[in-house]
Amino acid sequence: MEETVGSRVVVAHNLQDAFAVLDNANLSAIPLAGGTWVMRAPIRHEETAQSFLSLHAVEELKEIKATPTELIVGAMVSHKRLAIELSDMGDFTAIRVAAEKSANPSVRNMATIGGNLCAADFLSPDLVPALMVCDATICVQSSTGKKEIPAKEYVATRLVRPNNELVTKIRLPRGLFRSTHQRLMMRRAGEYSVANLSMRLCIDQGGCIVDVRIAVASVESQPRHWIGLENALRGKNVSEVKIKELAIDQVGEFTGRDGPDAPGWYRLRVLPRLASDALADLMCDQGYDNDN
Repeated sequence: MEETVGSRVVVAHNLQDAFAVLDNANLSAIPLAGGTWVMRAPIRHEETAQSFLSLHAVEELKEIKATPTELIVGAMVSHKRLAIELSDMGDFTAIRVAAEKSANPSVRNMATIGGNLCAADFLSPDLVPALMVCDATICVQSSTGKKEIPAKEYVATRLVRPNNELVTKIRLPRGLFRSTHQRLMMRRAGEYSVANLSMRLCIDQGGCIVDVRIAVASVESQPRHWIGLENALRGKNVSEVKIKELAIDQVGEFTGRDGPDAPGWYRLRVLPRLASDALADLMCDQGYDNDN
């Protein structure tokens, strides 16, 4: 392990080093991935921790492994690298688009998939809803053992998870489905979306929607599935569905948050458009005409 001066930064070279630091109550170190959220804390007028655990030298957290049945992504894989690695995987288009469109090039070079998952106070994540619709499993580990948690459950509990726990990798099942990601920007929101939506769709040979996943972020304080719209779409013929009408009927499921970038009512207002654009994208990808 290495230490730097100033705010104390301990550099771990393997997971054993990392867990030793996290188990040290005297340090109270906060894990640091790409650092893109932490380094902007002064802009947000937030205090930062006095001790950090840097994971940039832990090589096992940077691995990507692809098989015919699953993709395993290390928590320290950057947005930029993730977008490149997924360029020929149509089932993970949602994740690829989220990775290559989020923030700006400088941030994408540094920001990591694990950091995006763990930054619970970052209100506009793009990767998190994409991981949720792709049925990601989050692999966490501490000095006492390992655990695998569905992305939906991890997101719902990340504010209360143990301080000595690390996200080490993300498992993604492969399948005969397609996914996409849509985001809406406003000039005053800078590089982050005021609303974003990921969708995964599985259509049978007759054009029936047999399975659908939709997750929304930036609209509320935490990302979550759009359960009402998922249920409304399931079982319908994809060529006949009027998704804007269905989305308008189901948008009351959310309570839009007010923020300096956009009011809550506006976030809700644009959700039907994002859902419509997502479905149109997926239908085009699978050779269907679209007029929803």
